Amino acid sequence: MRVPPCGFHLCVILAIVAEIRGFSMEDKCKLWAGTGYIGDPSDCQAWGYCQDNKLIDRRSCTEGLLYSFRDGTCKRASDTICHSQLSEICASLEPWNYVANPADCRRFVKCADLDDPTWGDCGVGQVFSNKKQTCLEEVAGCPQDNICSHMKDGSFVGDPKSCQIYYKCHNGFGTMLNCSVGRYFNRKTGNCQSWMPHYCSKDDEDNILTPPSTDHNICSKYYQRDRDGVQLLPDLMTCYGYYSCTSQFDVGKWSSCPWGLHFEWWSQRCGSPKDNSCSYDRCANRNQLMVATINTGCREFTICQDNRSKSSQKCPEDYPYFNELLRQCTDEYPNHRVCYMDG
Repeated sequence: MRVPPCGFHLCVILAIVAEIRGFSMEDKCKLWAGTGYIGDPSDCQAWGYCQDNKLIDRRSCTEGLLYSFRDGTCKRASDTICHSQLSEICASLEPWNYVANPADCRRFVKCADLDDPTWGDCGVGQVFSNKKQTCLEEVAGCPQDNICSHMKDGSFVGDPKSCQIYYKCHNGFGTMLNCSVGRYFNRKTGNCQSWMPHYCSKDDEDNILTPPSTDHNICSKYYQRDRDGVQLLPDLMTCYGYYSCTSQFDVGKWSSCPWGLHFEWWSQRCGSPKDNSCSYDRCANRNQLMVATINTGCREFTICQDNRSKSSQKCPEDYPYFNELLRQCTDEYPNHRVCYMDG
């Protein structure tokens, strides 16, 4: 069977691109916001253990057994699907596309022919790329090996190229998710946060903190048609800004809450930040050195500098709760809405 040819532009790209590679267990541990076992992409019998974003152990199933990444156990080969199934991969491709055999990436078959396959072979030193639809020089594993392959379901894994993107894993595939504007994925906690982790590139930093004065789409998307009159909508970039709309056909006009207040979409007014677990930067539009960190039950506080979040710390065991009004950790749980709400 003839290998599907590449076009001129694709061939030029392939000639200069040498970084196509899979993800090792070390790579996966570094990006995984979790602790536990993962499968080895290069060996169906092997597995590793991740802790604190490091691979701390390597082991292998006994002879005759394969590691099942879906439930983290060693099973008979007949009861285990080490790699993603061809039908699962073809679901994301077109019927006339070709797909590599996950167990042997040199071999490929047309998705429409899975019931009666006729296999092609890239030959020695090459593997088939599902994305490029041609054979490429093998650098390290299958080029379509994704960050979620051999990861257990429900894992959250950071994108290796951007701290604002992360993936939720299921059946060895990843669903791409994005942190909101001005927030970054933390590989240790699995949450998006308003300050940049030290391992992120400055290229990820979003300096556009003020939304545009008008928005032509927000009214049509979020104006509630079962209500009349002016509606105030969050600007989806800050804790203190909002757009006003008179109808779904209106152009949203941006406004800002007075200094020291944040916008409450449920009450349609500006109110105290302690009663709002906004998922954007809680340091903005207020003169505070420390604010409660959302999603921690007020057990952590965020350090502010120039009205922007810079880092976070946990309150000590003797004084486990951060009181935003007192601006200090205390031994009494604050009765503030931000402590109960998830952002």
